[in-house]
Amino acid sequence: MTRVSAPGSAAWWREHEERLRRRRPHTDGLTLELVLAEALALVDAEGMDALTVRALAGRLGTGSSTLYRHVASRDELLVLLVDAVLGELRLPDPRLPGRVRVEQLSAELRRVLRGHPHVVPALGGAPLLGPNAMRASACGLENLLAAGHPPDRARAAYLALLDYVLGSVAFDAAAGSRGDGGPSSDEVFAFGLRTFLDGLGEGLSDASSAR
Repeated sequence: MTRVSAPGSAAWWREHEERLRRRRPHTDGLTLELVLAEALALVDAEGMDALTVRALAGRLGTGSSTLYRHVASRDELLVLLVDAVLGELRLPDPRLPGRVRVEQLSAELRRVLRGHPHVVPALGGAPLLGPNAMRASACGLENLLAAGHPPDRARAAYLALLDYVLGSVAFDAAAGSRGDGGPSSDEVFAFGLRTFLDGLGEGLSDASSAR
């Protein structure tokens, strides 16, 4: 019996990449890229619960059996969809100072996810091990290292920043736009990010002074 790797696992991603290398074009013109683009359009318009293989096949004008040639299950579709969204990230210029890059990547992740708020809950459904997720993670860690933080602190700070960005997007999606005359959500986000990074920098200074 062939063992099937869990969608989103490291083994599954290796198998997926191998399948892509062996893949031949389908005569119906349907591609994985087109499937994911239509899946994202469906989720953006109607929410994650609306995403089913049947509904997606209907939007693509094909049958479920045809769609299964590209994705074996809804779980696989979600994994690929999340990584496709992360592929929209524009990474900061590596020549910029580390802290500036941390700020830019955090704001960029928030921008991308605010454009696809229904995808946010799916980010916690599986380890983010796709190529776009790994690219963003490597950049995030490198930015914090360039800002002077040691590896252990950089890893913890990166995870904390992810939590902060995801929380900000989820709160904005639930609360809608602010109309009470107070600070905008962008101003609140920038203030929180600045406060977090200032505190992180003070911790680094304290550690250096103690040596």
